[in-house]
Amino acid sequence: MSTYRRTRVVVVVPAYNEAATIAKTIRALQAQTRPVDRLVVVPNNCSDDTAAVAWAAGAEVWEMPGPNPHKKAGALNWAINLLLPQLDDQDMLLVTDADSILASGAVAAAIRGLERRGVGAVCADYRLDRQPGLLDILQGNEYARFSRWVWRKGGHAVVLSGVATLFPVPVVRRILAARAVGDLPGYRGEFYHRDPATEDIEMTFAVRSLGYRPRVAPGFEAITDSMPTVQALITQRVRWQRGMLDSLRLYGVRRWNAGNWLRQLGIYTSSLLVPLYLASLIAGWFLIGFVPWDPRWLAVTAVFVLERVLTVRRQGWWALLTAAALLPEWCYEQVRSFAYWRALAQTVRGTDRVWINS
Repeated sequence: MSTYRRTRVVVVVPAYNEAATIAKTIRALQAQTRPVDRLVVVPNNCSDDTAAVAWAAGAEVWEMPGPNPHKKAGALNWAINLLLPQLDDQDMLLVTDADSILASGAVAAAIRGLERRGVGAVCADYRLDRQPGLLDILQGNEYARFSRWVWRKGGHAVVLSGVATLFPVPVVRRILAARAVGDLPGYRGEFYHRDPATEDIEMTFAVRSLGYRPRVAPGFEAITDSMPTVQALITQRVRWQRGMLDSLRLYGVRRWNAGNWLRQLGIYTSSLLVPLYLASLIAGWFLIGFVPWDPRWLAVTAVFVLERVLTVRRQGWWALLTAAALLPEWCYEQVRSFAYWRALAQTVRGTDRVWINS
């Protein structure tokens, strides 16, 4: 008699004060063309009614007992350890944020993505809803360009984004086993490493270290929230950058992560160009009494502006106009550069990490 059973997809949604968005996240998961088989929301350290809203929307709600000092990683590890004994090797585990809205065909596309040889996990291609605010437009343009870069690289995932990532259960078990024997950094019995500022970057490194390929799956799409203020944006980006620096420190220099090291070198080097350029202008003013200017640079500037506009052409008119104006995006890049250097300074000093909704 056949013992065949279809693959189950079990969803875990860690939630920290997400009462405003959790119902939309749940409804999107319930509306998948390939239905999920189980949907578990894990409220942790919440001071709002996230749990009640999630339960009313139809999800299983597992509230963590007591305080959770390890934040999102702690909530995920607790839930995964409870779920894993109930899962078979043909099953899959979907981890998604409580402010992520998955497209209706996202789960089906993610499963197809895992069928490719050597792929150990797939994550969503995410974007922002089009919003009228300038900061929302700037973040949307950034995400659109990043998505374009990912697909030009063939769908290689630099980070298995917490927006939504699908893992085969055998990969989950292998990572747990590798951490238990010291083949991977981390703690026995914990799938996500609790120490880095962002657990998803370290998870990407763990997947790659074991010889798997992390990918972005075509059609696995999601909408995520933007940061509402510049201060919130800086806090988010500092945490993201510290997560990358933490992960590079944990794994050192390996052949498979050489690209990450080179990207960080490029980020910090390029972030110095604007201060050096401004310093040269000031020096020119004091040394020769005027700022040297050559009209031939206008053609170079025009090419640069054209590239900025074309790379966000699908984002709508406001995005195009913002890119063409150049100055808003220039200021936005300086904010990001500030966050990179703050993250580096905090990493060197060992400053406590700040965890926010993101």
